[in-house]
Amino acid sequence: MSRRSAFTLIETIVAVAITAILVTMIAGAAGKALASSSLAVSANNIRQLAAGASAYLGDNNYTFWRYRQNANTPATVHELGVPERGVRWWYGFETLASLSAPEGRRQFDPALGPLAGYVPAAFRPDPSLSLAGKALKPKYQIGYVGIGYNVHLGGGWMGSAPLRYFDLENPGKTVVFATSAQVNTFQAPASTKNPMVEDFYGFDDGATGNQPSVHFRHNGRAMVVFASGNAGFLEMDPTTLDRRAPKANVGRFAPVGSRDFLR
Repeated sequence: MSRRSAFTLIETIVAVAITAILVTMIAGAAGKALASSSLAVSANNIRQLAAGASAYLGDNNYTFWRYRQNANTPATVHELGVPERGVRWWYGFETLASLSAPEGRRQFDPALGPLAGYVPAAFRPDPSLSLAGKALKPKYQIGYVGIGYNVHLGGGWMGSAPLRYFDLENPGKTVVFATSAQVNTFQAPASTKNPMVEDFYGFDDGATGNQPSVHFRHNGRAMVVFASGNAGFLEMDPTTLDRRAPKANVGRFAPVGSRDFLR
C-alpha cells in the first residue's frame, strides 16, 4: 500500500513538472505570437497613416494638421458637423462630456478628425501596449491606438501654428508618427507607487518639462514614419528612459531639448 502511494506521489510530481514545462513553452509561444501580431498591427497603422498624411498634405497646401483644435465656437462646430462642443484631436473629435468622463470611459469619433477620409478604415487599435511590462491604464473605451503624432509639426500641444512640409530641413529624418505611450503616476488607479502605462497620442522634445511618450515596444525600438513617407525603426536615447517604469521602454529619440528627428 505504501509503495503504491509512493508511486502515485512520484507520478503526481512528474505530471506537475511536465505541466509546468508545457505551460512555459505555451506561454513563450503565445508571447512570440503576440509580439508578431503587435508588430503587424503597428506596421499596418503606420502604413495607413503614412499614406493618409501624404494625401492630406497634397490637398492642404503641404501644411500639417493641428495636434488639437478647440471646437468651442458655433462656426467651428458647424463646420465639423458636430452638435456638441469639444476638442478636435488629430485622431478624432471628443465632446466636452467625454473630456470630463472618468479615465477609461472617454470616447472619441475618428470620423471627425482632420485625417478622416485620408486614413482607410483598416486603421485599428494596436494591442501591443500589453507588452509594456506594466499594468495598462485605459483612457478611452475603444481600446488602444498606440500611435503618437509629432506635436512640433502640429503646432504644439495646443495646435497653434502647424508647420508646412517645406519648413522641414530634412523630411527624411523628421518623424511624423511613432509608436507611443506614457507612464502615468498621477491619475488613479495609477500612483507614484503604482506607475501604469497608458495610450498616448503625441511626443515632443521635452524642453518644457513634458514626460517622454515614444514607446520603444518592438524589441527596444519604436516604429516610425518620416515626413518623406519612409517607415522604419528608431532606437531610444538611453538618457531619456522613463525610469518610473524602465521595463516599459518609454523614452525619446534624442536628449531632452534636442529636436533631432522632430524638425
